[in-house]
Amino acid sequence: MMGDSGVYGTESKKTICHGVIVVRSLKWPGSFNFYYQGRYFTIYVGNGHKYEETSYYPIHPPTVQDDPEEYADHFEPNPLNEPKAPEEKPEGEG
Repeated sequence: MMGDSGVYGTESKKTICHGVIVVRSLKWPGSFNFYYQGRYFTIYVGNGHKYEETSYYPIHPPTVQDDPEEYADHFEPNPLNEPKAPEEKPEGEG
């Protein structure tokens, strides 16, 4: 009961109450029903989602990592043909 819950008598021997009965939905937050002087009213002000015990918060995906460092180039460990060593130049040539 919201508002003035007092009961008042009128000249025609009727009783009147200016209070409003408010019923709120526990399943649909934002849904309200009102009863006032023999008339019913319904209003919904919400986001369209049912109430849940656990809230839904999506987890952010992990951050994308940088590419790993490139390995240095090396000769093959077991070559079929032996690699040629680089030729050394004599000291006078340049």
